[in-house]
Amino acid sequence: MQRKRPTIADVARTAGVSIGTVSNFINGTAGLKDGTRDRIEKAIAALMYRPSSFARSLPGRAPQRLKNLDHLPRLLVAGRVSVDFLCRVDVLPHRDDRITASHIEKALGGPAANLAVAAAGVGAPYALDVELATAVGQDAESDWALGALSKLGVHALPIRSTPNNRLSQAIVIIERNGSRTIISEPFELGEVDLTANLEIKPELRPACLHIEGFHYDTMTASIERFHQAGWKVSLHSAGLPRSARTPEVFARMIRQIDLTFINDVMMREIFGFRTGVATMIEEVRLILSRVKPRGTVVLTLGEFGAVVFPSTGGPRIEVPALPVNRVDATGAGDSFAGIFLSLWLHGASLETAARYAAIGASLTTTVEGAQGYIADFTTLKATALANDVMAS
Repeated sequence: MQRKRPTIADVARTAGVSIGTVSNFINGTAGLKDGTRDRIEKAIAALMYRPSSFARSLPGRAPQRLKNLDHLPRLLVAGRVSVDFLCRVDVLPHRDDRITASHIEKALGGPAANLAVAAAGVGAPYALDVELATAVGQDAESDWALGALSKLGVHALPIRSTPNNRLSQAIVIIERNGSRTIISEPFELGEVDLTANLEIKPELRPACLHIEGFHYDTMTASIERFHQAGWKVSLHSAGLPRSARTPEVFARMIRQIDLTFINDVMMREIFGFRTGVATMIEEVRLILSRVKPRGTVVLTLGEFGAVVFPSTGGPRIEVPALPVNRVDATGAGDSFAGIFLSLWLHGASLETAARYAAIGASLTTTVEGAQGYIADFTTLKATALANDVMAS
């Protein structure tokens, strides 16, 4: 029979103090008498109690947030952080095959975490105050992920615990040509998670809520609340539920969302396109011209770059990807969106944001792992100049 994990209440009972006193000891939020401190320390040792990563990341116990960020635009990303296990193979195996990977590596992942890290990594002059509202467990992997995010400039806000009390996991199978197959666990945040744990209030600085396609259905009310508070809302369509992959829902979504990122695979699925890239781009333009009003839509095309369709209905903006030796495409779309948002929130033009985002996404594919290459603005600008990509 598995031994029950001790709780903060067990520590309080053993030490003969209140739960609040134990919480103050753990969080360091109040001074305690030496005798009280000694009793709590002995109770923790006797019970082998370890504060959960969820409890430790509540106010007063989260990884230390960088100071003096209130003057920067704020990006609040809601979604998944996970531990990814990267497996490199020659080709994807068939059913019942048994193959050997050249190596298997552990890495920080999750679409929302990838985007948040990319946005935070851009830095000056497009630095952001980046937060990640997510779910974690009570395991060592959750502790590791929270610490890693903090070091990368992302302040994690665990707004609930995962159902199985451990960090979400994913297996990423990377083939020799850079293609990848991802197997991930179910993960969902809902409207109640945001509203019950986060105060939605007007900001004196540019502010944006970014949500994953996974959560579109469950966060429609939050979108309206953030809009009412003066925030922008962006969305990456990857992971949209099957019920939302229709022309009607897509039209409703881009009316609600200020900035929508969607890849060509999802766009083809929604509208049943079977044409080449150039023809598809024109068909998308015609579709979007009939949706008024709407937000800006960014169509990402992998190695063919991206196309921006401004909310104003102005001319589309086409930007190229870099010609690179692709090693792993995992997280390229997340990097694109994160870099785009960092410039967009600082008021850069859509073209400038898209050109630098395309460069960053291309660089991401040159190494393994979604966060294997985090490009700062100095690198992005130098790469643009070296490749004659005109981005001002």
